[in-house]
Amino acid sequence: MPDTHDSGYHLLFSHPEMVEDLFKYFITEPWVERLDFSTLESVNAKFHADGLERREGDLIYRVRLDDGAEVYLYLLLEFQSQPDPWMALRVMVYVGLFYQQLVREQRLTAQGGLPPVFPLVLYNGEATWKAAQDVKDLIALPAHAPLRHYQPAMRYYLLEESRYPEGKPGSLVGFLFQIENCTRLEDILAVINQWSEHGRANIPISLRRALGSWIGRVIVPRQGGKFEINDFENFSEYKAMLATRVKQWEKELIEQGVEQGIEQGIEKGIEKGILAGEVKLLHKLLTLRFGPLPTWVDDKLATAKAPDLEAWGVRMLEAKTLEQVFV
Repeated sequence: MPDTHDSGYHLLFSHPEMVEDLFKYFITEPWVERLDFSTLESVNAKFHADGLERREGDLIYRVRLDDGAEVYLYLLLEFQSQPDPWMALRVMVYVGLFYQQLVREQRLTAQGGLPPVFPLVLYNGEATWKAAQDVKDLIALPAHAPLRHYQPAMRYYLLEESRYPEGKPGSLVGFLFQIENCTRLEDILAVINQWSEHGRANIPISLRRALGSWIGRVIVPRQGGKFEINDFENFSEYKAMLATRVKQWEKELIEQGVEQGIEQGIEKGIEKGILAGEVKLLHKLLTLRFGPLPTWVDDKLATAKAPDLEAWGVRMLEAKTLEQVFV
């Protein structure tokens, strides 16, 4: 994913309200009920080692349990399309470096020990995460080997956004996951419309603005749209703006397709140019409707004739899937 996605998530989860919502709704661990979120605060961690630095997209928070003990919540935000098979090793190294920083700063428990750390990997890729979640599973040793006792063990908690396409009722992070799972601009508009009617009214203005910026700068461009960002303070304004802009984007795509058809017609002949423009236009409209297109669609468009394009364009208006367009 581009840096804008990393920075956008960093901005969103820099709000303690988002972190609290994330844990309350999506971390199914009994000890979460013991967290006193009124004590939640971010930690400035700047550790590094040769060839490895903590990424700016990762966040660390400190929070107290109901008995006063401290827990560090380490959020690793993953935006790559494929799971990292060595994530467990990376987590172990990151946590080890973080512990070294705590020792240097003498931020230990009352008994002089290291405080617990909860590593959470938040993954938004489409491919199912099958990588090992414990570093011990990366070490090539049988379970009962004599050396097994001396091998490190560090496990992370995995949260895959793709498993929550409908989010969770009342959850702001669930709203975020819904938007992430949208493949069409119309779907984004529907989710915003739903949230504007049923969302919580006590979302801080700064967080609403961060959500709006993330939608406009990251999500909408990913679906082929353009959205100017202002400091909107409620979701109804986004809903109205997006509803208007979806129509404008469709008009722009049509105009752009005609212009490109004319340009190519000058070079290769008017007929071929118009056909190429129609292919490009249909490709963009299909992407707008169904999201990123598979290679078999590109193959069909590359060899299409004018009657094919006309038939597919008509079917696209009512088709619910790509396969129905090309039957």
